[in-house]
Amino acid sequence: MHPNKPFALLPTRKHPQFLLAAWLMITLLSACNLPARRTPTASGVDLIYTAAAQTVEAQTSPIPPTFTPIPGSTTIPTQPGLPTTQAPPPTQPATATNPPPATATPLPCDRVRFISDVTIPDNTEMDPGEVFVKTWRLQNAGSCTWNSAYTLVVDGENIFNAPLASPITAGSVAPGANIDVSVTLTAPSLAGQQRGNFKLANASGQRFALGDGTKPFWAQVKVVVPGGIVLDFINKASQAEWKSGQINNMNTLLVFGGDDADPNGVAKIKEGVKLENGATSGKILLTVPKHENNGVIAGTFPAHLVQAGDHFRARVGFIATGPGNTCGLGDVIFQVYYLEAGSTHPLMEWHEICDGKLGPLDIDLSSLKGKTIQIILIVKAAGPVLDDWAIWNSPRIER
Repeated sequence: MHPNKPFALLPTRKHPQFLLAAWLMITLLSACNLPARRTPTASGVDLIYTAAAQTVEAQTSPIPPTFTPIPGSTTIPTQPGLPTTQAPPPTQPATATNPPPATATPLPCDRVRFISDVTIPDNTEMDPGEVFVKTWRLQNAGSCTWNSAYTLVVDGENIFNAPLASPITAGSVAPGANIDVSVTLTAPSLAGQQRGNFKLANASGQRFALGDGTKPFWAQVKVVVPGGIVLDFINKASQAEWKSGQINNMNTLLVFGGDDADPNGVAKIKEGVKLENGATSGKILLTVPKHENNGVIAGTFPAHLVQAGDHFRARVGFIATGPGNTCGLGDVIFQVYYLEAGSTHPLMEWHEICDGKLGPLDIDLSSLKGKTIQIILIVKAAGPVLDDWAIWNSPRIER
């Protein structure tokens, strides 16, 4: 630079760095006087980044200190500005309560306890009508003493024909003591297992027994009846009541075993006669109806107790009285009825004509088991009485 010339900032190729620095200084000085610019609106992406930055800041903020309660204290220390929380008081253990003592149930005055069968254990076999002594060993299970006013009584049906009431002791039986009680009984006639119930009764007639006082004790036997023929109508024919007449008017009383020619009818035993089938008979029951149109003869036999398996059986037909040992024009109706409690009931009807054969009868009486009945044998003429020499061959009840 020449010392005599004034200083000036002129562009020159030889000093480019100097020019750039001068421009920057001018620009900065100008900026100080310019108005402030508006803050630009953040974009969606900027908002995401800003939220992420705030999250990181929150995660890196210092954690407030925690406090450990002092042992035995119920108050939790708090930070300034935070609500105070009171801890619940400790739970006290439940106090054990003893249950009240059980109340003893009062012992009833009159009760019985069965100890054993001294005689005739259950299902001992007996014949129909057999007499026996039954003994039970019983215990006074109540609180009252038994005396001579206490009795053994039948409970329900008296199938053993026992006394309705009989004393159990002539002395006394204290509570808890045992006694043997006996009674005389008769086996029933019906076959099979038979059971009769009993109780005790006090001086007032009040009944009591086993368990809660309502359960009876019993005698139980097995009645065995014979098989085979149990009622033979040939042997019982003379004990039957014989009448003749019309079916609704049996007004003639017959004498059993009368004359064969009696016009009122005939009821008798015959033996060794020729039958319509050509056989010679053993003992048979002849029953000829009254000599009237549709005449009838009937015999009511003694009572019979029907057992399981009982059947009425017979063969019926005619005596051969005509020429050449034939039965001629015999034509009758055989009927079997039974009588019970004053009422008659049919069992079977059989129409028989003279055809050279005997008709078989077989009536199952099982439906009448346990009933006492009287069998009625009836013969009714089917029209006029002509050659009606009607017979019952081997009439019987068998099991």
